Amino acid sequence: MITNFQEREIKNFLSKKNLNAVILNEIYDHFVIQISELMKENLSFQEAFLKTKVVWQYELEMVNADALSFKKIARIEKTILKSRFRNIIFSSIAFSLIGMGVFLFLNDYFYIIQIGLALLSLSMLLYNFAFKKLKFREYIELSFHPLILKNFFIGCILFFIVGFFSQNIHFWEFGIRKVFGVYGMLVQIQLLYFRSKKVNVLI
Repeated sequence: MITNFQEREIKNFLSKKNLNAVILNEIYDHFVIQISELMKENLSFQEAFLKTKVVWQYELEMVNADALSFKKIARIEKTILKSRFRNIIFSSIAFSLIGMGVFLFLNDYFYIIQIGLALLSLSMLLYNFAFKKLKFREYIELSFHPLILKNFFIGCILFFIVGFFSQNIHFWEFGIRKVFGVYGMLVQIQLLYFRSKKVNVLI
């Protein structure tokens, strides 16, 4: 039987891994179950705790959150974070392609999408500030978020590649710039949304 003191020891160990609250609680439950099972085999708490930490050593190892981030997070959370980033990127690309279709075939209505996204982004920002879910310093950090930086690098690469092959210095004035702007706003809106829900997105 695990005592309250031993439970606190487990929680103190896991809290040092800077895990998201949901993930921390889930892993804590796994730790308690595994330690309890090992203690039934006549192991002391410390022995069972050590064995359980060894089992979870790889998943709880602190690693860089992203190639463009200096933040350290547990490997298990990095895996979840990468999956979340992929979903943000894919959904942003999908909506951007719809935006491109509107730009090409219903050009007069494209500005409605731009205005709508700008208002949504502003609303999300004001909501986060009003309910103190986002500090101004964190908003500044958002400009250097790994996804934002990757978008910037991708935009630069596309600019030079398309410019080189098209030999047209005015190509950027075509819908590419506007659609890429829509994509950037969609990424930012999703990051602010997840922040409002206290979901880890490295802001």
